[in-house]
Amino acid sequence: MTVFKSILGGAAALAISSAAFAEELKLAHFSSIKYHLHVEMFVPLSEKVAEATGGATTIRVYPGGELGAGPVKQYDRAIDGVADIVYALPGYTASQFKKTLLVELPGVVKPGANKTEEIWNNIEMLDEEFRRTKLLGLWTAGDAVLLMAEKRIEQLSDLEGLKIRVPSKNTGRLIEAWGATAVSMPITEVYQSMDTGVVDGTLVDTSVLTSFKLGEVTKFITRGMNATNSVFMLIMNRDSWESLDADTQAIFTDLTGADMSEGGRITMTSASDRALANWLDGGGEVIDLSAEAAAEFNFASDNLAATVIAELDGEGKDASGWAAALKN
Repeated sequence: MTVFKSILGGAAALAISSAAFAEELKLAHFSSIKYHLHVEMFVPLSEKVAEATGGATTIRVYPGGELGAGPVKQYDRAIDGVADIVYALPGYTASQFKKTLLVELPGVVKPGANKTEEIWNNIEMLDEEFRRTKLLGLWTAGDAVLLMAEKRIEQLSDLEGLKIRVPSKNTGRLIEAWGATAVSMPITEVYQSMDTGVVDGTLVDTSVLTSFKLGEVTKFITRGMNATNSVFMLIMNRDSWESLDADTQAIFTDLTGADMSEGGRITMTSASDRALANWLDGGGEVIDLSAEAAAEFNFASDNLAATVIAELDGEGKDASGWAAALKN
């Protein structure tokens, strides 16, 4: 269940009683109305905003790319005001979120730690990267695994010469450290690319087995190595945010942020668990790496995080400070 902060007694004072000046905000995402976040985050947020403002501010959700096809341009749609609120992945515009995306890399956050919680414990350190928008939510998914169309991956050498789709630059660098070729593309293009052999597989969490039907083109899943963890965001056009009165901004602040983001993490990980179970019931095969094989993968990528941190420090990003904060 998605976690939202409750609006308590003070909400009545914040709610605007008259709908005479009702404002409708547009929330855009690229998935279907059956998508887990549509059902458990976007629609509930719309309902709660309408209730808390007495109908004076509402959110209309536009699914399936209705306000523009393709997930890659979602950030631009928020900047340009095509939508007031958008769901997007920082990885699709990685140059804007180099510091944020450090959490993708293995070893940056302690194993077993709640990455979403660690992000929000230090969220002020990302103010510069989100300065052009109002950040409403930022959360992580379940750990990524290798979804393979035809190839069994049981050891590192099995990846040699294969093409693996990745969602971001950091994930691409991880794949290349493992000896495969990284192919960047949005999730909406992966089904056809795996089906036709354009790519041999993808490194992603298992929720996509259902949400983007990749279970239909995935024969094997390999897990057990230290991999990546995708980051997701809900952002608002800066002008749209500033056009809201102080009371409505307070309502949005109460309904979003760390608590909503934790709800997003729970929704994503629960969807991953369900999708994997359904795929296994349908005859899919999971390959759990041996300890020796996992160690081989991990050794190949051991220095990646330190390399990226050093590069970003050189650009003045204080990646070292961000990485240290995430481990506290």
